[in-house]
Amino acid sequence: MSIHAHKTGLNKTLGQQSDAIVTTDLTGNFIPTAGIETLYWDNQVSSGLNLRRFNGVTHSTTDPDHFLLDGTDDYLGKASSGYGGTALELGGGTRPFTLGQWFKYNNVNHYIFFCGTAAGVSIDFVMQYHSYILLEVLTSNDQCKLTVRDPYDGFAGESNSDSATFSSFTFADDTWYYVALTHDGAADYSVYVNGSFIGSLTSTYALPYGTDSNAIECGAKNIDGTKSYSGANTKIGHIHVYENGYLTNSQVRQNFLATHDINNARVYGATYTA
Repeated sequence: MSIHAHKTGLNKTLGQQSDAIVTTDLTGNFIPTAGIETLYWDNQVSSGLNLRRFNGVTHSTTDPDHFLLDGTDDYLGKASSGYGGTALELGGGTRPFTLGQWFKYNNVNHYIFFCGTAAGVSIDFVMQYHSYILLEVLTSNDQCKLTVRDPYDGFAGESNSDSATFSSFTFADDTWYYVALTHDGAADYSVYVNGSFIGSLTSTYALPYGTDSNAIECGAKNIDGTKSYSGANTKIGHIHVYENGYLTNSQVRQNFLATHDINNARVYGATYTA
């Protein structure tokens, strides 16, 4: 694992555009002012898959537009028939990906992204616990933590996982942040806050390759059948998904700038350093 940090402001660098997000390999573009359906959040990518609003997640048009989690059972996740259609998932295996999310930290645990496969029973009737990727912010240290776990055999007790806590950056209460996670399809998982790199995790573990198994969830995690939810009053804004796209630092920053400053108006607060 390697961790680096540096500070940046909101100014563009030479050759950097911030008027639009990166569209190459974009499979999920969720805008909190568009596609707000009663039971799901409509993906603004043409023919893109949606996110279900579980347990009555509230949509608000202030501070700016966002989804408000109640801390009890609210989250955004796997769509299904009647609830937005088909689940939005990561392909797994050696496929690269990038995930980005605006959220307002409220001094409560927030499970930014959770992608995992369901636990099951193998052909020899031994419990197989699921693999997952979890990016979270914890109130114990106001820092970001990334965990990647391979499937393991419950009978043998094997737990194959790697994790890293990125101590170079501390989240402030009552503040909006854009956090992104990239994976190169090999062993590099990198985390960015407000367009700046804060650290990486080197791990050969990955989600299994396949479909209907690696659904994306925001605001909840499901570890070995135990569901936990982000704390009360967590707010979620824009979400970006690149199912087969590995964005560079410059491209992550482009997405940050494009969604922070819309039509020359700062949307998610006045000033950021990361």
